[in-house]
Amino acid sequence: MKKIFSTIVLVLIVATPAKSEFAILGFGKESCSTMVLNTSTGSQMDQVYQFAYTAYILGFFTGVNAMESKSTGLKEIDTLFKSTREYCEKHPSDNIFDAVTRLLSQIRN
Repeated sequence: MKKIFSTIVLVLIVATPAKSEFAILGFGKESCSTMVLNTSTGSQMDQVYQFAYTAYILGFFTGVNAMESKSTGLKEIDTLFKSTREYCEKHPSDNIFDAVTRLLSQIRN
């Protein structure tokens, strides 16, 4: 099953132009400004949103790890949300997917 999925993904990557768009699902499509706002209310909802955003971030890294057979981000697991939110504070017009992608790039370097 993993080989079939990997083959399909590889075919799609090769067959798709480099500048193509793709669907960003879940919290990844939200703007960074929304993330900062949702986790800055001073209410208990801050924790609910933080948990939801953290789940999205962990899912992203799990997907990367599965595709690359690596364990990227495991050493940073406690700071993934914090680092993403800090990026979002500096880049409010980006979306959360962009923030997490930049975080992955920083971890790799």
